[in-house]
Amino acid sequence: MPPVSSTDEETPTGGIRMHRRFQGVVIVVGIICILAGSSVLAEGDWPGFRGPGHDGAVPADEGALSRDSLTLDLAWKRALGPGYSSIAVVGDRLVTMFTASEVDVMAAFRTDTGDEIWRYAIADNYAGHDGSHDGPISTPVIGHGRAFGLGPRGQLFALDLATGAEIWKINLVEDLEATVPYYGFSTSPLLADGVLVVEIGAEDGKAIAGFNPEDGSLLWTAGDDTIEYHSPIVAGIAGEQQVVAAGQENIYGLNARSGEVLWQYKHEGDKRAIGGLTIVPLPAGEGRLFLMNKVDSSVMLKVVKKRKSYRVKELWTSTTIKNSYVPPVYHDGYIYGMSNRIFTCMDAATGEIQWRSREPGDGFPVLVGDRMVMVTKPGSLHVVRATPDGYQELASLDLFGEHSWSEVSYSQGHLYARSMAHLARIDPVQGAGGMVASRQQVPVEREGDFSRFLVQVASSSDKKAVVDTFLAGQKSFPIIGDLGDVHFVYRGESDDVGIVGDMIGFRREDPMTQIEGTDFFYYTTVLEPDAAVTYGFIMDYAEPTPDPLNPRTDEGVMGELSWFAMPAWDAPDFLEEADASKQGRLESMTWESEILEGEEQVVQVYLPAGYDAAGDRQYPTIYVLNGKAALEDGKMKQALDHLIGNAIEPVVGVFVQDQEDNPRRSPEAMALYVDMLAGELLPRVEKAFHTEPVPLRRAIVGAGRAGNMALMASFKRPDLFARVGVQSAMMGVSDFADFEVSEATTPKVIYLEWGTYHLRSPHEGWDMAENNRELWAHLREAGYRPAGGEVHEGFGRACWNGHTDEMLTALFPLRREDEEGRE
Repeated sequence: MPPVSSTDEETPTGGIRMHRRFQGVVIVVGIICILAGSSVLAEGDWPGFRGPGHDGAVPADEGALSRDSLTLDLAWKRALGPGYSSIAVVGDRLVTMFTASEVDVMAAFRTDTGDEIWRYAIADNYAGHDGSHDGPISTPVIGHGRAFGLGPRGQLFALDLATGAEIWKINLVEDLEATVPYYGFSTSPLLADGVLVVEIGAEDGKAIAGFNPEDGSLLWTAGDDTIEYHSPIVAGIAGEQQVVAAGQENIYGLNARSGEVLWQYKHEGDKRAIGGLTIVPLPAGEGRLFLMNKVDSSVMLKVVKKRKSYRVKELWTSTTIKNSYVPPVYHDGYIYGMSNRIFTCMDAATGEIQWRSREPGDGFPVLVGDRMVMVTKPGSLHVVRATPDGYQELASLDLFGEHSWSEVSYSQGHLYARSMAHLARIDPVQGAGGMVASRQQVPVEREGDFSRFLVQVASSSDKKAVVDTFLAGQKSFPIIGDLGDVHFVYRGESDDVGIVGDMIGFRREDPMTQIEGTDFFYYTTVLEPDAAVTYGFIMDYAEPTPDPLNPRTDEGVMGELSWFAMPAWDAPDFLEEADASKQGRLESMTWESEILEGEEQVVQVYLPAGYDAAGDRQYPTIYVLNGKAALEDGKMKQALDHLIGNAIEPVVGVFVQDQEDNPRRSPEAMALYVDMLAGELLPRVEKAFHTEPVPLRRAIVGAGRAGNMALMASFKRPDLFARVGVQSAMMGVSDFADFEVSEATTPKVIYLEWGTYHLRSPHEGWDMAENNRELWAHLREAGYRPAGGEVHEGFGRACWNGHTDEMLTALFPLRREDEEGRE
């Protein structure tokens, strides 16, 4: 794939003066460097984040890892608490950070046995939330006989490497007014020219700071920027070593001793966690810096020095490597890294793709000579040749079998890795490589038609004819077996096909198996008899697309995909157009909201059949958030037409159309919207239509994020909405913190429904289904008795539509007088 763009434009940058804490800072730092001169790291150590060169790479040695024939032996493995912190290794000990019970700790271990040497309590456990696991994120750095660490809440400290005794400690928030990022401090400190450099993220020219490693005193601050999950590095530029640090807006080159900003450049990154908020610069040749600065692209910069000033030139932007938290590595003119979940080799000179591989899976590469060592997020370890000639795996090991989110460290011929539950040393040894099994699918049924087909096609001399006959005999796709097994199949001229879907999880794709000698790919899993999910195929690493053999589609968080249901799923019979005599009508209302600063509000009001003939009869009201989607994709008008008089009492429906470009995710934005509903919409509706003006005769409903809003409105204003219906609430831990459930002292009717295959990321530690289970339990503990519950379904309108009748029936069931009136 060619680069998105390239440019010859250069941006001149001059030296910028740093903020100094006191006079003579350069002299003091010089003294520190002299005092620290005897604490030089030994060759082969891995002292901190991304290794000794801050680029995830070390030179080749004479060990077994340099051999073509090798195997990976597990020397030891021990239990460890969760955390993202990588492993720093110096001499005979390694250091990392993790959660131990209720406390976040830094601990040192012997490299030969894994035995713990000491443990230091940082603070109370930093609990994972909204897509993160528990524990510290930052990686320690070792130097001068000390281990330096940064806790999630801003505790910066130095410990004696031999004993773990605290030497000094400061708090970046309390002492320097730093801002805590949403997921806590994750930046990893580094030592450069005798200075401890940390991206602290304080205001007023204090984005980056240099500290005296002897006593923690502040030496200098520099940069006006927002720091999120960025980490600094040291890179060679114009013949000198500089600290290079990215923030939300700029990338800086600094003199580590003085803090002088030698150059800065606006990198034009987005403000996304998987893009511009997690930049770790990668040195890619003299003066060249590779930045993953956007979700959908990356950029290569060139920094040059002309006379006394620096110029920054953008060489190219490219979509080859993008959309990943994983820092890549550079070797011999090529960059190797994850693009989405695909391992990718890119030409560093042009940004063009060299090769892609679905194996070994999403993981973190480091480089030892010309060997890449990767631990994958599911916990397998792989050694891969760093070559532009394609993916070449040399050895691999089933190491953890659990989540791992930290790069491997290499020291003195040994590999050190960790997961969210274990710490291990792995020894590369010469010998025939043992290959770990590819990521396994759920086994197919043992005696079913599909397994017999696989046997038949494997032994046939005319494989195409066997595949043709088998596909022609299928009534629908995917193919459903007798024992709950589901076979997703694709046929086409592709080199690689992957699958995404509710049953797999978000930000994950699995490989489909190609039958040798054919253009037929398949993926097998097992689902409940009444399950319903969306899924799609990825051909040759492109974007997900619907299954061409399945005509049923649904629009979801991954775009338009295919949808299917198992045989026992109860298909709705109320979404088609009803008889004319039962059809209600829609009337429109519009106004400019004062509460939302002039934002136009568009509402469609459903009036049931017989509304005009009923005179002054007052009706209960259902306020439907994200009303446009509920009408167009959810077919809720048709549902009301069918259900009124058969399952629910006659109601007025108020379909509130939200702004498509305003998701209103923050608690403040949601609260303001609730104020609009209460202060502007509700009075207008009750003035214009015959509705009952009491809380128990009003319901507010929504699906997805609109469900969150419905919950907030109902519990923030119980005096207005005593009934609430929610499908697939997108509740994270932070939502619970902002969502107060009052005790059930007043009547309230609640319908809460979610799918087993609700949005979740197996590798990132979040699961909306689990959050909905907790919300359900939370409501019951408060004295409520919600209707609904968990269903074996995914996320999206195709699933929600099947339960519209249950939700409406729970909120406004058919009353006896309405049933008698119908007769």
